[in-house]
Amino acid sequence: MKTSLALALLAVGCVAGLATPAPSSAGKPVAGYLYTSLNGEDTNHVIAFERYSDGTLGSQTAYPTGSKGGANRNAGGDAAGDFDSQGAIQLIDDYLLVVNAGGNTVTVFDVNKRNGELTRKGNVDSRGTRPVSIAYLPKAGSKTQYWVVVGNQWNNPNVQKGGPGEGAIEMYPDAAFHAKGGGHQQVLDDRNIHLFSFDSSTGSLTPERSLDTYSGTNGGPATVAFSADGKKLGVSTWGIAHFGTATPTHQKPSRVYVYDFDARTGSTSGRRYFEEDGISGSIGFSWDRNTSTLFVSNFNLVESKRDHSLTVLRDDGRSVRKVAAFGTGDGSDIDEACWTTLSPDGTKLYVSSFGGNLISEFDVDRSGNVHKVGRGSETVYASRKEGTPAGDTKDMYITSDGRHLYVLGAYQTFTVSRFALSNTGAPTFTQEVKVEAANRMGAGSYNFLGLAGYDS
Repeated sequence: MKTSLALALLAVGCVAGLATPAPSSAGKPVAGYLYTSLNGEDTNHVIAFERYSDGTLGSQTAYPTGSKGGANRNAGGDAAGDFDSQGAIQLIDDYLLVVNAGGNTVTVFDVNKRNGELTRKGNVDSRGTRPVSIAYLPKAGSKTQYWVVVGNQWNNPNVQKGGPGEGAIEMYPDAAFHAKGGGHQQVLDDRNIHLFSFDSSTGSLTPERSLDTYSGTNGGPATVAFSADGKKLGVSTWGIAHFGTATPTHQKPSRVYVYDFDARTGSTSGRRYFEEDGISGSIGFSWDRNTSTLFVSNFNLVESKRDHSLTVLRDDGRSVRKVAAFGTGDGSDIDEACWTTLSPDGTKLYVSSFGGNLISEFDVDRSGNVHKVGRGSETVYASRKEGTPAGDTKDMYITSDGRHLYVLGAYQTFTVSRFALSNTGAPTFTQEVKVEAANRMGAGSYNFLGLAGYDS
């Protein structure tokens, strides 16, 4: 569980002068580009990396968004303002969209696909508080018009400590929020999923309407994503976590919502959700490529649910039910599974764990069923660089050829790690690259959001 780590987010405004693209490294053809955001306390920046055909990362360039990141190390006690999401950066045709969690905006960049250079077109109000995740889908019958959904998280209230020998209980944002009849039961308009239209011929992002709002009891959005066929929209929420304790008595369950989505009108219907006591902190999820199955990662678990770091949910159009659950890592501790990604062919699922700094590997069959790799009872996983401090690993990205997996050292090391993927999909740690623009020291000085890329 997220215990004594200073889970924070700070500043990157000092790197605005880095917006001139660096030249390609000699002797290595550029195979593509990789993007993440610093998510600092001041002006947010998108970092572009050259990616070579052997998987190594080269020159880096920082581009200011003109809006604030979401860092605040003074918030939330030991959590120090930490919040999580998946899908904070999306590439749509020749444009990159990125959330600015502290500025409550979405930045649209024009992407030069030849050299990876970004040109900021402008910022658009997210129509909520703390935007954290973006999903997109082509409008029915169009090649340039898209529906875009932005998840506005608002906050992630939590409770810490309170058990024997753990120190006095702490409640954030305050005790009144968590009291019976308190603020966690309120539905807020700015804790929402908001619909936009996006025109990829012009780069115009236009607000349409709010699709749904959420109470604080089950949390605001952590990830929004469309199913592979575009007929459904999924939303995960963080719940109310109670960590730093062996007795999480104030924990409230996460929810994973599914809506039917009409690609002609952008309307949602048939709202349903899954929740289960003892499972909180549902962050990243991926839809199966062939079925209405969701693979959901969960970090705040009670003792009896340690084998629920990954839950496999199936939607039948009327309800969302759990069909399987798995532990991640070696099972001896809750390693804080928080992010998911699928291989390009959809046959491998990877789950990254914040606390354990590891990548767990699973097989996925054509029916959307998850299986442990190999014949043993333990989950197969790969670790990041030896000595990586606990509580650092977040978003992942896999290249289109399925040969390389990248993962963020988002909170303490401020790095991008590369794993080589074998012919069977097994990951092996091969490289760690320091993000040059992350030049402030200390855990939580940055908390990178999003990881996306393309082939040149």
